[in-house]
Formats: sequence, structure tokens, C-alpha cells
Amino acid sequence: MSEAADFTAIQLNYDQSDSHGHQLFVKENASKATCKQKPAGRTLYVLNVPPYATEQALRHAFSAAGDVERVVLQEKPSSKESAPIEVIGKHMFCFKVAYVVFAKPDSLKKLLRKKKINSLHTEDSPLLTGVPKWTKAYQERIPDPTVLQQEIDEYMESYDKKIEEQKAKESNNAADADGWVTVSKKNSGVFSQKEVVVKKLEKKLDNDRTTKELKNFYTFQIRESKKDDIISLRKKYDRDLKKMEQIKKAKRFKPY
Repeated sequence: MSEAADFTAIQLNYDQSDSHGHQLFVKENASKATCKQKPAGRTLYVLNVPPYATEQALRHAFSAAGDVERVVLQEKPSSKESAPIEVIGKHMFCFKVAYVVFAKPDSLKKLLRKKKINSLHTEDSPLLTGVPKWTKAYQERIPDPTVLQQEIDEYMESYDKKIEEQKAKESNNAADADGWVTVSKKNSGVFSQKEVVVKKLEKKLDNDRTTKELKNFYTFQIRESKKDDIISLRKKYDRDLKKMEQIKKAKRFKPY
């Protein structure tokens, strides 16, 4: 673990005209193990980075010592100096840790020797804070009507094209009167039937199921069948009696 004596304090000003600034604690990121993201001799380890400092602003600040290859911010230091860099979210507002990778090793030595860097905010490279920053963030949330309309038109065009392709595919797979589809290489695995044909098939299945059902097989079926036969015979007997009475009345002798 690094000790306080290993770090060098460097003053970081927001503007060049500021008489007081923020203290950064820096040291060379030295590790025995090799790490491509933290090349030995060119990587500066920075602590106490203020929340408002961005990667672009820090790149400009440390460019006073030489060309900066990249600046990466992290929420917490890596567990080991040779551990890979973990990129922090852009909207994370907290004190951070920075890894500044210079293009040449001489730039890192120059920085530690002179202990001076540029300010974060300049006219050429402005760093917005406070109300201007919030205003810009709000304006960036509002979409450009022209760009938005262009995105909508492109989406609708692709959607219409997709619908047309789907309709063309369905027309090629049209079923005949019995619901069968001619199978080809393009529509292999496709089966389509009309609703009327499906209902006919379901009705046929029901009729087959009724035909195959066993009758007078169970005891209760035999009992019910006998009851129905007796009732039917009684009704037939009553009809026959009425019919005989009508015949007798029709043949009765009437002298007057």
C-alpha cells in the first residue's frame, strides 16, 4: 500500500487567475507486473481529484508536462497497481482517482520535477460548472426535431418494408381449398390452414371419437339402456291403445 510520503502535492486551479486551488496528490504508478493499460514509466497515479474535473479538463491540465495519451477516472483506487483500469460512469459526482498516461516517460519526470500543471478552465478548453453546466445538460436532453423526424422516417420506412416482405411471404404460402400448402425450399416447415378447414377437421375428429366409443360396455350403460327401452315400449303401448280406440269408434254401427 502506498504511503503519504510517496506522493507529491500539486496545486490544481480551476481558472488561471485563481490565487487558491485544489491539492492533488500524485506519484508514478510503479508496479513489477506489466499492465498494458498502465505502462511502466509513463503512468501517473493521481488522488483527490475533485468531482467537477473531467477527463478532457485533466488532459489539458497535465499537458503542461507533455503530450497525454489518455486519462482514466475511477471511483476508487485499484486493489493493486498492476490491476486493470475500471472506467467510472460519466455522471458519477464524487472525488475520484485518476490514471494519467503520458506519451513519453520524460513528461512524467518533468511533471514530478516542476510540480506545475495548467488550470482546468481556459477559453480554448472551457470547463462548465454550476448553472451553465446544468443548462447545457438540460438542453442536451431535448432532442433536435430535425434529427428526431429523420429517425422516425427511417424507422417507418424499415417497418413498411418489413410488412411488405411479410405479406409477400404469406401470399406465396397461400393454402388451397383443403388447407394444404405446397412445400418448397423457401416455405419448408410452414403449415397454414383456413379457419373453415380447421373446423371441419375438428368435427371429423369428434365424429371419429364418438364412433370409437364403446356402447353397453359398462354396467351403468347397460342399466340405462334397459330403462330407455322400457320407457320406449310403454310409450308405444299407449299409442297403440289410442289407435285401437279410434278404430273401434270408426267401425261402430249407427242406425240413425
